[in-house]
Amino acid sequence: MGRFFKYLVPILLGLSLGAFRVVLAEHHATPADIDYYNGQTMEVIGVVTEVDIRRDKAKYTISAEGDYEGDILISLNKYPQYKYGDRVRLWGEILAPGSFDGFDYGAYLSRFNVYSVMYHPSIKVLESGQGNLFWHGMSYLQGKFMGRINRLFPEPYASFEAGLLVGARKGIPADLMEKFNITGLTHIIAISGYNITIIIVFVMWMLGGLPRMTGFAVAIGSIILFTLFVGASPAVVRASIMGILGLIALNSGRQNNIHLTILWSAAFMVLWNPKILVHDVGFQLSFAAVMGLIYVAPHFEKYSKKLPEAFGCREAIIMTLSAQVMALPIIVYNFERLSLISPISNLLVAFAIPPAMLFGFAAVIFSFIFFPLAQILAYIAWGVLVYIVKIIELTALIPYASVNLPGMTFVMMAGYYAFLILFLVKLAKVRSS
Repeated sequence: MGRFFKYLVPILLGLSLGAFRVVLAEHHATPADIDYYNGQTMEVIGVVTEVDIRRDKAKYTISAEGDYEGDILISLNKYPQYKYGDRVRLWGEILAPGSFDGFDYGAYLSRFNVYSVMYHPSIKVLESGQGNLFWHGMSYLQGKFMGRINRLFPEPYASFEAGLLVGARKGIPADLMEKFNITGLTHIIAISGYNITIIIVFVMWMLGGLPRMTGFAVAIGSIILFTLFVGASPAVVRASIMGILGLIALNSGRQNNIHLTILWSAAFMVLWNPKILVHDVGFQLSFAAVMGLIYVAPHFEKYSKKLPEAFGCREAIIMTLSAQVMALPIIVYNFERLSLISPISNLLVAFAIPPAMLFGFAAVIFSFIFFPLAQILAYIAWGVLVYIVKIIELTALIPYASVNLPGMTFVMMAGYYAFLILFLVKLAKVRSS
């Protein structure tokens, strides 16, 4: 009975604190909030705080100033383009984000504390150079980074490479995006702890001749530099945190006490913004990928001895399969689709992801130093991307490669994870006996 209360008390305390944090995070509009005026046509003055340029349009997050507070997401034509720090005057109808095709757009935007949208408002730049100096630099770096990708790669491979490195998949054609969904490979172009950990594995492989702790420090430094260079967006920062935790898991023999570190890290992220737990699929996939690396990957290792180690391929394949096992109900719940071909397609492309990411990233870096060398590196990355796309296109053609599976509930997800946990505990007992 004592052990029962030992675990019951912290669980109840955690649930109580979680419920209290959710209540605190609940948004209630007041006359001082811009979303209080949703449904009205009015003038708003604010500063551009986020820029999202897509294939055929642009989206900007505007932080309102003056009598109102809050952010508005506006949609405009692709040109003319505006920059981070531009103070602008908007005129148009302010709307509450709606839902479409079963997707709750309002809930999705709420994780960014955005509760209002404007479609094609009149806009005039009043002045430039406003906003935070640090984020000015980050926005500038991200713009340069994306510009170099577009210069080095043709479409759709430029958008594919951008998806691998920073999760910016807006330019990928709809038909190719559908094939990613069919083959269960969407996760590779949603920046997460999985992508970052792949970079870490490659760096650790390259530093194989160095002492382990030296390689460990260099790998962490590489991730920090990567995060800053691609613009340090919230999604990349979150993925980098999870990736570094994955590195700690790799370096510490996976089990040890790393699970506590990950749980505490996730708890603090959710404490900071509880909406990510429900509305941020990237956070969910990052967490699942790292947990898969710790608890599932060890059971795949004994079957992977004959896989090649070059470029960290063996670890990449193990990570991919482990992440898929752990993330399966999350994928089905959010996308209402089960890819039956996913295990095969993931096996066929997993080894290609590290070189595609690393040669692509190296090409961008060297494009600022010596462009001919950058072109050679980009050509290598392009060849790998072509292979991945061909595999996606071929496996997507297989009959019943994917089946619609609506109706996944939290109870079903809990059942899946309960069974998985029991199965992993049983395997762990067999391994230790």
